[in-house]
Amino acid sequence: MSWILVVAILIVIGFILDREIYFYEGAHLGPRVQSWLYDRWSRKYDEGKRESQLRDREMLAQPLLSALKATPVQEPFILDFATGTGRLSHALMSQADFKGRIIAVDISQGMLEQANEKLSSHRDRIDFLRLLTFPLPFPDHSFDAVCCLEVLELLPDANAALREMTRVLRPGGILLTSRGTEESGRKAKVKSKPEFGLLLTKNDFANFQIAPWWKLFDRVIAMKNGSSEPVGARKLSEVMRCSACGHIDWEQEAGALKCQKCGKELPITKEGILLD
Repeated sequence: MSWILVVAILIVIGFILDREIYFYEGAHLGPRVQSWLYDRWSRKYDEGKRESQLRDREMLAQPLLSALKATPVQEPFILDFATGTGRLSHALMSQADFKGRIIAVDISQGMLEQANEKLSSHRDRIDFLRLLTFPLPFPDHSFDAVCCLEVLELLPDANAALREMTRVLRPGGILLTSRGTEESGRKAKVKSKPEFGLLLTKNDFANFQIAPWWKLFDRVIAMKNGSSEPVGARKLSEVMRCSACGHIDWEQEAGALKCQKCGKELPITKEGILLD
């Protein structure tokens, strides 16, 4: 009977690992393991997302730009958090009326390398940052818009992540995010539309719209309460705090960004990705 027990245990372990790795995309295995997994998946990641990417310009980029026009801001400064292979950034850059600048952040260097390749013709208006953990290295009210798609339900604490994204968004700024639907199968993580609306309200958002996007996700657009002057396009080095001393004072050297206050250096890959 002992061998039957061993087989049963192995089956259970295999099921749990498969679910954690492929269903929850390594979200519960720690940032370094998750980063490593996404690095492995990066080259073929878009193949499984083609259905949802077909209408990115219509369903994501254009509604975001329409919301920003009400702000108003001529050259919006946008944080594309968990950019993955840069699908949203690419959709935005493909819009003739988008004149802003993007900071694209992801946990995976491999995913950012794919995004860099996809956005090679727009590198003068986008910076890439590999970031493993919160908090975000930006001061309060740094961005005109914050985008976070298909990721909240994968984070250990969606509310804490949303609070952090709210912090770096200026009053009157726009949040573009998504709600995992009941069809996604992640029942423990799915919030109903009323629950998601309450989460937005608690995090200082109003005038939000939760609309169908594709079968696994709804699109969510919300405005942060209050008003303020637009931030406008900036470079990453102009808004990123040093994790060692908290200052924003960088100088680019050969293959690195160096803090002029404390001397901390952050490597820059040959693709131009900053590794924090």
